[in-house]
Amino acid sequence: MISGGFGLAWAQWGASGLSGASAVIVRVAGIVLGLTIIGGAARLTRSSADAPDDDRGSMFASRAYRVITGVEVVALFGGAAVLGATGNSAYTPAWFAAVVGAHFVAFGRFFAPFFGVLGLLLLAGGVAGTVVGLAGGGRDGITAVAALVAAAGLLAAGFYGLARAG
Repeated sequence: MISGGFGLAWAQWGASGLSGASAVIVRVAGIVLGLTIIGGAARLTRSSADAPDDDRGSMFASRAYRVITGVEVVALFGGAAVLGATGNSAYTPAWFAAVVGAHFVAFGRFFAPFFGVLGLLLLAGGVAGTVVGLAGGGRDGITAVAALVAAAGLLAAGFYGLARAG
């Protein structure tokens, strides 16, 4: 569910860097794909309702999860503040993609290698968005590239998770 929701959100952010029909297509595709993942995950959750409810082994209950996520939140908002204060707020989507990517790389080390692969995809989106900006692509180019690479990674991860669970 998480990857579906965040994939949908990143797709909307990425579409804001596009115009015309391409923006509409990306927005609709992001909504359809994200909701498909959310619906599939909800269906799997309902079908496993009879399983014992024991979250003690859940990554969400671990200290590593809390520390990694805490560092991520501080880095996201701290970096956005620095970018804004220095007149570089156009790079915020690239920064966010890179930070979220780094958080998934750390998850890959502590929880499952799959997260590391997802993290590298998001880091690539952050780097690509930065390169587009440095090459003169402007705010819209940075947003479209960084956010759409992040969206693609998260949506792919969501479908991968559904396929593994189903």
